[in-house]
Amino acid sequence: MEMNIETSRIPDPFPCQVWEPADMEEAMMIKRQYGANAAFVAGGTLLRTQWEGGIVSKHEHLIRLDTIADLRGIDESDQHIHIGALTRLRECGADMYIANHGATLYEACRHIAAPSIRNQATIGGNIASAVGDAIPALLVHNASLHWADIGSKVDLIQQDIVDWLDVVKSGRRSLHAILIGIVLEKQSTEHQQEITFFRKIGRREAFTPSLVTVAFRAMVDPLGYFSQVRIAAGGGSGIAMRLSRCEQLLEGNRYHAEMITSIALLASEDFVTYSDPFASEQYRQQTAGNLLAAGLWESIHSQIERR
Repeated sequence: MEMNIETSRIPDPFPCQVWEPADMEEAMMIKRQYGANAAFVAGGTLLRTQWEGGIVSKHEHLIRLDTIADLRGIDESDQHIHIGALTRLRECGADMYIANHGATLYEACRHIAAPSIRNQATIGGNIASAVGDAIPALLVHNASLHWADIGSKVDLIQQDIVDWLDVVKSGRRSLHAILIGIVLEKQSTEHQQEITFFRKIGRREAFTPSLVTVAFRAMVDPLGYFSQVRIAAGGGSGIAMRLSRCEQLLEGNRYHAEMITSIALLASEDFVTYSDPFASEQYRQQTAGNLLAAGLWESIHSQIERR
């Protein structure tokens, strides 16, 4: 098997070798050979952030995935939307399949970092970071992730994003897996109105992660009753999570104004987050509650005005 090797232009003292595999088998073979000294790279924005922040050391070998054509693009079937892991965020934020069947993800991809970053960064890299802003949106769409993992051969694994985040939190995540694609299930909206929104607070539009993100998706029938409610929060370097008590507050119930105050309080209580030099745990929790309450109020009243 013939491999392309490109010498990186990264100056000393951090020289590295860049590999350009033709397919998944070749990419895995290189990773098996060099192990922790090699890193997969596509858009490169995540690795650049980690290098500049001193979170990880620069690797001796970079294995490019953007040379593998099968990992790019967005396709539609009768029941699903399939998004290749190397699809750029800009493409996801402009695609009508995603807009129609993954509206929260569509909105998230239009607001991650700055336009220059969205032009380069991939949705797979955003997810693989385990803290990307796309993850709360994927949680409310019950997305599934398709992985290839190293073995004597390439093993293909399908995993709900909730289960994958549990694995990440437990420290059992495979460091040798490549995300191949993301699958969204289409859902019927017949006789119901879909309400979705994505909100975030960040320090600036750059490589820095957001401070807090919230994502919301639910169906509302003509009488104003909620069903299929999914709410998630994340941001910063924390792991995103579903807010189950907030979901229970709305599920099967009819909207009334008092819900806004209640859901803000529940979100701030349920959201498990952290403190750092940029924001305290309490600030992140209260901000998540405020973002959720404001988004719900705006969405409900926009729906009422359209009637």
